[in-house]
Amino acid sequence: MKSLIRVGFAFVSFAALAAACSAKGGSDTSTTSTTTTTNESTTSNMVATSGGGDVSTSSMNTSGAGGSMKPKEMDCTNGMDDDGDNFTDCDDFDCKGKPECPASTENSDALCSDGIDNDEDKLTDCADPSCHNHPAVTLCKETNCTDVKDDDSDGKIDCADKDCWKDAACATKVESGDVACADGKDNDSDGKTDCADFSCHDTSPKCVETECTNGMDDDKDTFADCKDFDCQYAGKCADAEVTDSTCSDGKDNDMNGFMDCKDFGCQKSPVTTKCEGNPTTCADGIDNDGNGFTDCGDFACRNCMGMKPFAAATCAPCG
Repeated sequence: MKSLIRVGFAFVSFAALAAACSAKGGSDTSTTSTTTTTNESTTSNMVATSGGGDVSTSSMNTSGAGGSMKPKEMDCTNGMDDDGDNFTDCDDFDCKGKPECPASTENSDALCSDGIDNDEDKLTDCADPSCHNHPAVTLCKETNCTDVKDDDSDGKIDCADKDCWKDAACATKVESGDVACADGKDNDSDGKTDCADFSCHDTSPKCVETECTNGMDDDKDTFADCKDFDCQYAGKCADAEVTDSTCSDGKDNDMNGFMDCKDFGCQKSPVTTKCEGNPTTCADGIDNDGNGFTDCGDFACRNCMGMKPFAAATCAPCG
């Protein structure tokens, strides 16, 4: 009897395979997908990479009979289970990260000092990058730059911490201040000299482009006039793509080949709320650019693709 069962099963399997090959019709076009089959439905998950570098997953559920697209919760405030999955409004995963359903955050003095992991990222208070360099947080600063301790629990000690760059104790270790940033020397031996060094840009007024129409690279950071973000973010460049309006109008305003939130100027602009990328939008619990990725999960906040990846101040850098 067992032998007959095995033979019968093999025959059914062979028949199913033959039918599948026949349905394929000899096509040599293949789609990379992960398929899970049950008695009632087949779910196919296809992974694609968007232009911004984020990995997005498109899920399509087709029933054995109907083949219809799985609906999504489109209205997150109507008190109804629109897609029939037993989750309503902000309890539905489809609504997470939308402005009306922001994720939990840890981005204020109160939230960064209550001993609770408010945003549930397994990091609490000052140990959470979202508590650092956020405009609303005045705590979590390195208070002693010579005690060989990580006072603010951000993983950086003394002069390695940005909080200490202006401290006199770090003068010989960090290229900072008007003198060290204009002497033509790579004082901290990091391969960058004077205004080309990020520490100079953040500590010396001489390393900020203030004259935006003279055709000169005044701060000597290799960017002149409106090609320098200093001029763009100061509102001195009419075609700059850095504001809420220019970062959401569907136009490539600065004609650099990138539009709205795909433009690096929009991503790093401190004055826009439409795109992920700056310390505020990368810690507000909202998918500002609507690409399906929120805060530090968005490459605009935490770029892990390069040799020297950039990370927003409120996101941990890639390891």
